[in-house]
Amino acid sequence: MRKLIHDLAVVRRNPVFRRFWLGMLISRAGDAFTTLALSWLVLTVAGPAELGVVLLCFGLPRIFSAPVAGRLLDRFQARVLLGWDNALRGGLVALLPVLASVRLLSVPVICSIAACCAALSAVTEVAEGALVPRLVEDADLEPANALLSANWELAYIVGPPVSGLIVAWSGASPALIVDALSFGLMSVICFRLPHIPKTSVEHPAGFIKKWLGTGALFRLPAVLTLTLTTVGFLFLNGMVEVFYPVFSRNGLQAGSGAYGLLVGVTGGGALLGVVFGQALFRNLRPGVKIALAVGGGAPFFGLLALTGNVAVAVVLVGVASFLWGPYYVVERSLVQRLIPENLRGQVMGARTAISSLGFPLGGAAAGAVMAGASIGAVILAMSLAYVLLAMIPLLSGSLRKAAAAQAPAASR
Repeated sequence: MRKLIHDLAVVRRNPVFRRFWLGMLISRAGDAFTTLALSWLVLTVAGPAELGVVLLCFGLPRIFSAPVAGRLLDRFQARVLLGWDNALRGGLVALLPVLASVRLLSVPVICSIAACCAALSAVTEVAEGALVPRLVEDADLEPANALLSANWELAYIVGPPVSGLIVAWSGASPALIVDALSFGLMSVICFRLPHIPKTSVEHPAGFIKKWLGTGALFRLPAVLTLTLTTVGFLFLNGMVEVFYPVFSRNGLQAGSGAYGLLVGVTGGGALLGVVFGQALFRNLRPGVKIALAVGGGAPFFGLLALTGNVAVAVVLVGVASFLWGPYYVVERSLVQRLIPENLRGQVMGARTAISSLGFPLGGAAAGAVMAGASIGAVILAMSLAYVLLAMIPLLSGSLRKAAAAQAPAASR
C-alpha cells in the first residue's frame, strides 16, 4: 500500500506529468472503446472474416509509422504532435457513425479509417516511452511508468464493459461518438502541456538509419537485447490471447463464461502486479529483474495442463498474470535510462515498430499450433518458451555492462 501511495504522489506533486498521465488514461480508454464498438459495427455490416482484416489494419500501419513518429518527436514539440494526433483520430472515429447514418459505410472504408488511426496513434505510443524521462525526475521513473502501465489495465478492465453496455442500449454509433469525444479531450490536454525544451539530435545519413532509427538501436546492444525480449514476450502474450478461448472450451469443457473469467482475472492480476508486484524485484540487478518478470509466471501457467477445474484455472491464471504484470514497468524504465536523450525518440520509434510485430505474429502462430496439438502440449511448450526467453536478459553481457555503467549516474 505504501508503494501505491508513493506512486500516486508523483501525480500530485508533478502537474505536468499529471496532465500527461490523465490524457493517456483517457486515450487508453478511448482505444478500448474503439476496439469493441468498431468490432460490433463490422459484424453488423459484414462478418468475422472482415473483422479480422479490420483488426489487422488497426495494428500493421504502426510498424511503419512508429519510426517516423520517433524522429518527429525528436525534432518538433511533443505537445503539438500529440494534440494533432488525438484530434485527427477523434475526427476519423466521429466520421464512422456519420457515414453509417447515410449508408455509406463499407468494409473498405472502415479498413481505411482504421489504418489511418493506427498510423497516427504511433505518435502517442512512442511519446509514452520517449517523453516520461523528460517529465519526471529519475527517481520517479518507475512510479511514473507504473501509473502509465496501470492505465492500460484499467482501460481494458473498464472500457470494454462500458462500451458494450452503450452498444447494447443504443448501438455502435453512440459508443463511437463517446470515443471521439475522449480523443478530443486528450487533444486539449496535450495542447496545454508546457513547452518541452529540445535537445541536440543526432542526424544519421541514409533513409534506413535516419527514419527507421535502426542505426541508433543497433549501437545500443543492451537496448536491442531488451527490445528482442519484449518482442518475444508480446509474441507469447499473443499466443495466450488465442489460447484462452480454446482452453476454456476444450481444456475446461466450459463455455464463454469461463473464458470471460480468465480474461477478467488476467486483467485484474496484471493490474495488481503493476501496482504491487515490483516489490518482489527490489534490490535485484536489472537483468535478473527482467528475467523474473518474464519467467516468474511460467510455472503457474504450466500447471494449467494438470487441471480441468475452472476455479483452479482462474487462480493459476491470476497468479501468473500478477507475476508478469511488472514486466513493462521494469523493462521500460531500464530502457529509458539506457538510451541517450538525443536518441530517445528515434530509438523508441524503432522499438515500437519492431515490438508491434510480436502480438499479431503470436496470435497467428497460436492459431496454427492449436489446430493440430493437444491443449496440454501447448501449455507446456508455452511455459518452456517463457523460461527460455527469460534466459536472454539473464545471460546478456551487454545488458549487465550497460546497467553497471548506468547505475552510478542514476544514484547521483
